[in-house]
Amino acid sequence: MKSYGQRCPVSRALDVVGDRWALLVLRELELGPKRYTDLLDGLPGVGTNVLSARLRDLESAGIVTKRTLPPPTPVTVYEATEAGRALRPVLQALRDWGEEYGRPIAHNDAIRASWMLTPLARRKGALPSGRVYELRVGDEVFEVRGARDGLSIAGGQADHPDAVVELGLGDLHALTSGSATPRDVRRRADIDGDDEAADQLLRALAPV
Repeated sequence: MKSYGQRCPVSRALDVVGDRWALLVLRELELGPKRYTDLLDGLPGVGTNVLSARLRDLESAGIVTKRTLPPPTPVTVYEATEAGRALRPVLQALRDWGEEYGRPIAHNDAIRASWMLTPLARRKGALPSGRVYELRVGDEVFEVRGARDGLSIAGGQADHPDAVVELGLGDLHALTSGSATPRDVRRRADIDGDDEAADQLLRALAPV
């Protein structure tokens, strides 16, 4: 990307993350490391050449790093560095701004579970500290934990969850948007494990 050539911190920041798709790559890494194919799935409409270029640029800027996971799954993943994680408040501010002032939602807009879940990490006291849950929505799987400073949400399976809850994408959207109650969604959910824990998770996903 060509530099704006301005000493202003805003322009200097945009020199690094102002390219198309750059901030959305960081959005996809908010819930933890992802493989290249996961990033492609989470960025509908991006070309492989564009995604590869953005990842190279973000790596060069020290915002994203690449590493290989240890056996038994020695795959290459991308993750945000400390500098990348420092942009999370910027992403949250953009979410808030987009809800208030962004373009109207179109009926054919893509939607993914992770986009609905990431903002919920700000909710404090929504789940008992130390409880572990697994949420499955389509082909996306999440580990949800109760923590003192809010929900902890990460991509991937949970170790020894108290409950596993599987929802349809439409039900998750209805629940998080408030158009359906936890009780309504529970009737259609597949639940494995502790029923009380499953109810706790569903209530935590509903609007406060």
